[in-house]
Amino acid sequence: MLIALLGKPWTAVRRGELEAVGLQIASPERALVRLVAAPRPPAQAPKSPWLWCPPAEPDPHDTMAAVMAGAYDVVPLDSACAGMVRRRLDELAVRVVTGAPPDGYVAHSAAAQRMLAELDRVAPTSMAVLLTGETGTGKDVAARHLHARSERAGKLVPINCAAIPNDLIEGELFGYVRGAFSGAVADYEGLLRAASGGTVFLDEVDDTPKTLQIKLLRVLEDHVVGRLGESEPREVDFRVVAATNRDLGDLVRRGEFGPDLYQRLAIVRIELPPLRDRHDDLPDLAAHLIARFYREEPASPHRVVRLTAPALAALRRYPWPGNVRELRNVVFQALVTKRAGDDLLLSDLPEHVVRGTPRDTTDGDGASGEVIDRAALARLIADGQMNLREVRDQLERTALELALARAGGSPARAARLLGEVGRGSSSDPGGTVRAMMRRHGLV
Repeated sequence: MLIALLGKPWTAVRRGELEAVGLQIASPERALVRLVAAPRPPAQAPKSPWLWCPPAEPDPHDTMAAVMAGAYDVVPLDSACAGMVRRRLDELAVRVVTGAPPDGYVAHSAAAQRMLAELDRVAPTSMAVLLTGETGTGKDVAARHLHARSERAGKLVPINCAAIPNDLIEGELFGYVRGAFSGAVADYEGLLRAASGGTVFLDEVDDTPKTLQIKLLRVLEDHVVGRLGESEPREVDFRVVAATNRDLGDLVRRGEFGPDLYQRLAIVRIELPPLRDRHDDLPDLAAHLIARFYREEPASPHRVVRLTAPALAALRRYPWPGNVRELRNVVFQALVTKRAGDDLLLSDLPEHVVRGTPRDTTDGDGASGEVIDRAALARLIADGQMNLREVRDQLERTALELALARAGGSPARAARLLGEVGRGSSSDPGGTVRAMMRRHGLV
């Protein structure tokens, strides 16, 4: 296997040990795997598979930072390192066979590829899956992909827990028999029974009423569903996939979501990456949305066939708080209002996208609004839920993400945008930002 040695601690003895177990040292351009030999994890991780090889047993925080940055493992440079490296490289050589992405889903970026690989690995099992991620990241698409890649012959039954009124949701899920309550004029099987042999998709599961959570937990544990007004429950075989854009762990700590139900839903947890982490997907995503617009609007008087470089650069700079859903709206708006021509120009994009500032962060005349939501802080303090450290960390992480998005991922340029706190040394202007990125798990 061809490997590249990055860093200085590799002695001739170490190189000889590696070659003795069948590893050939190659240039980084030819290598399949990188071995990063350095006292600390790299500030910028290799894009290809890599191992971090520190000169001695590393600090646990550095180990965590390396793994969060994409390292497969951490192998200290001791007497047994050659054999361990060989075993880890053999494991990396095992290829995971993945299927085609969901219809219309663009997944060229590393973040999207990792997410699809996780979906494909868990799809054939019966394990419950909790899909997490920001609004607009495509959790419904991921749920359909999980079902399509499973071996279940039944159908996918989506249930939006926030869309069904609380006084109706129990009957909708479990079903009822005629006469069970006023208005029950006929038997109804319920959505859970309709998913027999298939998959139940609980979208916005964080909005499930607490009174229903206990009953839902019992159903998920025993797969036995009893209709309202019926004394004989029936076994139903279904797989459950849930989705939320909120932190269920935080809701559990606040007593708003049952801990037992959370543990039952989150056997496998998959985070969907935000669009700001998928810059490599933007050109193809925009092209896909343009084609989709003309399929849905065949009578449109013009046909845009490409984005200009300035327009694409603006899409890359914008932080996309609404993710792919917001990108769809921006592209569709630009195509609806375009007068003529087959190029999508920078001037065709909405002003807030050209500026690179989400609408909800500016006031009416375009000037920056108040950064701190005083009303939200007042509610936290009044409810006894205030944690200043978490609020400060959240503000720092959000500012860091926005600055990196505006700077195209360059720590040095992001440092200039962050002001005094982001400045590094004269020899390494992005050093402080890279340290912040490691602290917040953004590398």
